[in-house]
Amino acid sequence: MEALQKIKEFFNSREFEVAIIGGSGIDIGEGVKSLPYREIPGMPVPKVPGHKGNLKLLEIGRKKVLFFEGRFHYYEGREDWEIRYIPWLCSKLGVKLFIPTCASGAVSRKAARSSVGIVYDHINLLGRNPLVGLIEEAGEKVFVNGKEFYDKEVVKAFVRKAIELKVNASEVVLAATLGPNYETFTEVRFLELLGADCVSMSTVPEVIASNFYGMRTCALTVITNDTLNLKAGHEEVLKESTRKGRELSRLIKETLKEIEL
Repeated sequence: MEALQKIKEFFNSREFEVAIIGGSGIDIGEGVKSLPYREIPGMPVPKVPGHKGNLKLLEIGRKKVLFFEGRFHYYEGREDWEIRYIPWLCSKLGVKLFIPTCASGAVSRKAARSSVGIVYDHINLLGRNPLVGLIEEAGEKVFVNGKEFYDKEVVKAFVRKAIELKVNASEVVLAATLGPNYETFTEVRFLELLGADCVSMSTVPEVIASNFYGMRTCALTVITNDTLNLKAGHEEVLKESTRKGRELSRLIKETLKEIEL
C-alpha cells in the first residue's frame, strides 16, 4: 500500500475519478506535477521507447485524471501481476473510469481511413490472460463477462463527440497479438476474417483486468499504419501516434467534460 500513499501525498489528493494509459508516443497534455514510475514503491518501469514512465495528474471537466505515460507489455517478458498493476492501482485509488489507449495498425479498410479508433469489442490472440492464477484468491470473480468489457454509454459518448468535433474516428474491434514482430500478410488476412479492424500488442489485458477490478472501461487507439504497408516499424508508429495523438487528446478532453461518473 506504499504506492497508494505515495501517489496520494505527491498529488495532494485522496481519490481520482478517471485514469488513462498513454500508448506508444501518446500524450494528452502537461499535468501540474509529474511522478516518475521509479519513485512509486513496487511499480514496474517501462522498457519500450515511447513509454516514458511518468504519472501525471490533470484536471479535465472538474475531474481528477491520472495519466500513465507508458505501460507494460507481455512481449517484454512481463509477468501477469505487472500487466495487472496499473488497473489494480487505479481501482485502489478510487478510479471510476479506466481508459487505456494504444497505437494500432489498420486491418480493415474502415480503420485504414481513420485516425482514431473507438474500441467497442476485442479479440484476445495473446495466448495470455492477466487473470490466470487468481482463482484461489478471487474465486468465481475471475469469470468476468467479456460481453460487458466496454461500457456502452461511454463508447456512445466518444462516438457522439467525435462526430461533433469532426474527428476522423470510427468504432473498431481491436485484436491483440503477442508481438513484438509485426504481422505477416497471411496473418493480416486471418485477422480480417476474424472481424478485427485493427491490431496492437497491448490494451486488451488491461481491459480485462480493469473489469475484474470493477471499473467502467473504454479503450481508444491511434491508427498509425496500414498493416499491409511493407515498411511498418516502431519509429514510424511513434511518429504517427504523436501526430494523430493530437486528435485523440482533443477527443478525450472534450468527451470527459460531459461524461457523468
